[in-house]
Amino acid sequence: MDGKTDSVLITPVKSSKVKPEDTVPEMGDLSISDNINTSTPSKPSYGHPRSLSAAPKFSLSGSQQTDGYAEARSQVNYYLKDNIDGVQAIAKHSDQTTQQFVIKQAESIAEFIDELVQCVKPGLGNAELENELKATIASQLKRRSPAGQYSEKTEADMLNSAVRFLKWLCPGSDSTFSKTNEKHIYPCFVELINFVAELVVRPSLGQQPTSFDEKPKRLVRSYRKTDVKPDNAEGRRRIDMALKCDALHYNNMSDDDEYDEDSIQFSEERLKAKDGRNDERPNYSRIFAVVEVKPDTSAANIEKGFAQLVEYSKGVYWNQHNRRFIWGLVSGGSNVKACVLGPNFLLASQFMDVTTAAGRLELIGFLVNWSFCELPKLGYDPTIRFNRVHKCFTIDMADSNESKLTQTTYYLRKIVVFAERVFGRHTRCFVVGRQPPSLEAKSDNSGDILIKDAWPEVSGSAEDDMRDESKLLERVSNGLVGHSEFEGMYPKYISGGRMQIQNAHGDSVDDTTRTILGETVWAQLGDLPLRAHMRIAMSGVGEPLKTIQSIPELIVVIYDVMRCHMGILKHCQILHRDISEANILVRRDNAGVHGMLIDFDHAI
Repeated sequence: MDGKTDSVLITPVKSSKVKPEDTVPEMGDLSISDNINTSTPSKPSYGHPRSLSAAPKFSLSGSQQTDGYAEARSQVNYYLKDNIDGVQAIAKHSDQTTQQFVIKQAESIAEFIDELVQCVKPGLGNAELENELKATIASQLKRRSPAGQYSEKTEADMLNSAVRFLKWLCPGSDSTFSKTNEKHIYPCFVELINFVAELVVRPSLGQQPTSFDEKPKRLVRSYRKTDVKPDNAEGRRRIDMALKCDALHYNNMSDDDEYDEDSIQFSEERLKAKDGRNDERPNYSRIFAVVEVKPDTSAANIEKGFAQLVEYSKGVYWNQHNRRFIWGLVSGGSNVKACVLGPNFLLASQFMDVTTAAGRLELIGFLVNWSFCELPKLGYDPTIRFNRVHKCFTIDMADSNESKLTQTTYYLRKIVVFAERVFGRHTRCFVVGRQPPSLEAKSDNSGDILIKDAWPEVSGSAEDDMRDESKLLERVSNGLVGHSEFEGMYPKYISGGRMQIQNAHGDSVDDTTRTILGETVWAQLGDLPLRAHMRIAMSGVGEPLKTIQSIPELIVVIYDVMRCHMGILKHCQILHRDISEANILVRRDNAGVHGMLIDFDHAI
C-alpha cells in the first residue's frame, strides 16, 4: 500500500483532543472473522480465553431459528425507524470535492442504464432487442475505454447482465418474468448490482479521476448464489442475497509490507490465494450486507424482510469483530429500501423504485458511494487488522504519557467475548500481548492483557461523561495503589476511552452513533440515546465462575470479590452496582484460587 487508501480513521483516545499526527496509520480492508467451528457458547463473559481456531460457528438451528425470528420481529417493532430521509447519505464521502466526482460517476452509470431501458420497446423481438442492447453497450464501452478498446468477453458479459436485469426494470417486457415472484427478482438484482460495479472502474473518458481520492477503493458486488445458506452457518435458514466488498489495489506490495487492503479478514481462508476462494457462495466472514427480497411492498412482507435482515445480520456481527454497524437492503417487488443497523437503531430509507429513472439514480448513487467512501462509513473499524509479517491480528490503542498521546499496537492471542446480538452494547473482548507471537513457538498463545471493546450509552462529551468505564477503572486502579491485599482481585487500567473518527480534512470527533448517522438523520430520531465506541486495555484475565471445582473454592472466590467490592467503595468511593455471576471471575496461581470483580460499566 502507498498509505493513501482511506482518509477516515478510527483511533482510541484518552480524550477528544487527539491530533491528526497521533492517529493510527491508514489501512484499508473490509471484514474479519475467525473460523468458527464448535458449539455455541453460553452467555459471554471475560471467561476462559478461546483460541481463534476453536471459535464457535454462528448457529440458527432447530427451535433457535423460530425463536430467533420471533426475537427479530420484536426488535424490528422496537428499533425500526422507517422512511428516514438521508439514510443513503450516511455512505457519502466526507470530502465534498470527491463526493461531487462520485455523483457524476453515478449519474453517468444511471444514464447508461437508462439508455438500455429505452431499448426495450413494445413488439420488439428478442433478436432485435439483443442487437439494440449490444449496440448501446458497445457505444458506452468505447466512451469508457482508452483508445476505444475493450474485450469481447466484457461486452458479452454486460449484454447477458443487461438482458437479465431489464426484466426487472421494465415491467411487462418479458411474459415469463413476474415481479411478484422473489425468485425471479434474485438474478435480476444480482446482475444490476454487479453491472454497476463493473462500470465503477470504467468511468467515461471525460470523467477520469485526477486524484487518488477520486479512485474507487473497492467494488461492492453480489454473490451469485442466492436463496442460500452461508458456508459457515449451521441450520437450515437461507438468506436471499448477500453483498461483498473486493478491495482494489493501485500498487504492488512487497512481501515485507505489514498491512494491505485485505488485512482485516479474520479467517485462515482469507489468507489463501485469492483465486482459491469460493466467491460465488456467501460466507458470514465476508458478507458486507444482507439483502432480503419480498414479492411486494405490503406492510406484512416488508416487516418480514426487516426481521430477516436483523436475524441474519447476527451472523455478520458474530463473525466480523471489527464491524461497528451493518448495511442492508430490503426489496418489495421493484422497490428497494436502504437500511443501516447499529447498536440501538434500525433505519430504513424511502422506497427507491427501480422502474423509474429517479429511483434507479438514487439506488445507483448509493451503490457507487459504497465503492468510494472512507472505510469507517462502511461500518468497519480499521484499527483491527491482520499483520502480514507476524501472521497475527493487531489492535491499536492510544496511551497517555503525561500530556502526550502515543499509540500502542497489541497482538491478538484469543477472542474471549463475541458480539452475539444485532442491538445492544456489542461487547467484544480480546486477550492480547505486547509482542508478536513467536513464529518458532506457535503453541505459545499466552496473553497478559485484555481489551474490551463496546458501545455503551453515554452522556455528554468524553470529558464530562460520568458513566465512562475507563475513567472509573482508572480511579479504581489509582485508588488501590499500595493496597496489596486487593492485588489480583480487580482488572488494572492500562489505557482507553472513547474511540475517535478523523475525516478527510483531519478533523477528529468521537465515534458515536450520532457521528455515524450525521446531523440530518440524527435530527429525525427524537430522543434516541447516544452511544459511543469505547475501548479499554486492562491487565488481569480470569475464567468464568462455573470453572470452580468445589464449594470451598466458591467460598474463597465470593469472599475475595466482596472484600474487593468493599475496598473499592472505601478507598475509591465507587459503587459497582452489578455484582453477578457474569462479573465474577476465577483466577488460579501457585498460591491457589482467587476471585476477581470485573465490569464497571454500571458503577457510580
